[in-house]
Amino acid sequence: MDTLNTPTSHGGLLFPLDVFRPTALAAALAEILVGKTRNVLDARLELIRHAEAPLIMARIHGSVVGDDPAAFWAENPELGVLASQLLPRQCFVYYVNTGKKPRQGFVIAQQGRALAKEDASPDTMPPDASPADWPVARLCEQMRLSVDDLAHDFPGGLRIELSLLEPEGDDQELLRELAGAPPSEEPSGEEPADTRAASSGPPGPPGAPHAPPGQNRGASLLSGNNASAAAAADAKRRATERQEEWQALQDRAAALADGLVHEVDDVGIVVAPQAELSDADLLQPYLQRVLDGAVPAGVPLELQTGLQGRRIDFAVKVDFLSEVFVDNNPLNKPHFKQHAYARDVAGFTAHTLEVLAPRLGTGILVDTQAGRVFVSRPASMPLPEKLIARILRSS
Repeated sequence: MDTLNTPTSHGGLLFPLDVFRPTALAAALAEILVGKTRNVLDARLELIRHAEAPLIMARIHGSVVGDDPAAFWAENPELGVLASQLLPRQCFVYYVNTGKKPRQGFVIAQQGRALAKEDASPDTMPPDASPADWPVARLCEQMRLSVDDLAHDFPGGLRIELSLLEPEGDDQELLRELAGAPPSEEPSGEEPADTRAASSGPPGPPGAPHAPPGQNRGASLLSGNNASAAAAADAKRRATERQEEWQALQDRAAALADGLVHEVDDVGIVVAPQAELSDADLLQPYLQRVLDGAVPAGVPLELQTGLQGRRIDFAVKVDFLSEVFVDNNPLNKPHFKQHAYARDVAGFTAHTLEVLAPRLGTGILVDTQAGRVFVSRPASMPLPEKLIARILRSS
């Protein structure tokens, strides 16, 4: 990369490519900024997919950002907290300034909550710190990126752009474009009015106005007119979304139970659902300290009697160290290197550490060159080595 042309100030949102609504994300960010009396008339949201990894970077362009994007994102971390309500998994706000006043930091948000943050300047970093020791550099290492990848806007990645004030477009087609899929051949047709009302905007902060169907969105955001109609439309949309989310959760739970692989030992059973560690609601049924009654869906019924009074646990693949916590902070590489134990696990040279999974509890993180696996058992219990090997070899 051309380091001579590398921006000295940059920042934005980072999140895994998954099903989300680009227009809803743009509208939500606009509502936050308008609520802070920021000028968003020329603001644009650019979404860029990494050329090789399923990762999205979101940038905001326009006068609202000014000439110091790092300062903008450092001063507006709530943009990431709000965005995390609309995204299925974790969202990262990051900012980097390598100019006369160096500064780096990030905020990790999930489901509308800020889980952790780091902020560093020359005054707070050790005198002998290298560039790799700064917060965003360490975050990039976990995500198998470089800070240059961020600074240069994911070179070669697919991208789309939306007006922040009046985001328009078909969310499904926008996602297909980001994913590099060909456009849908199905005729779009005219969307029914009630469907437009239900999808016209995302959840926002309490009391934030939403544009009712048929009204210019920018005018609604700026003037706040027709509040009653907007509130009614918003309530209807939220009810629809809750029903859709519940149904989607039931469908995913049924899919997880279909063909669930497992390993039985003296402690109980460990299953390997095809889920993310952030899918706590889906994983909870497979976390039982003492089974008393029916086994969870997907566990063979013939094992039910023999498992009474024993544990049920799960093992899932983990992409980033920061998905788990130690001492109330997201795990980072320096801490892991210092405290993890080296051992052989199923033929892999591994390092293990007892960690905390948000909303799930204590477990063991197994780190190998082939990948990482979280097992919901404390360090004093045996690991399901055959199951871990199967997860690693299928990833």
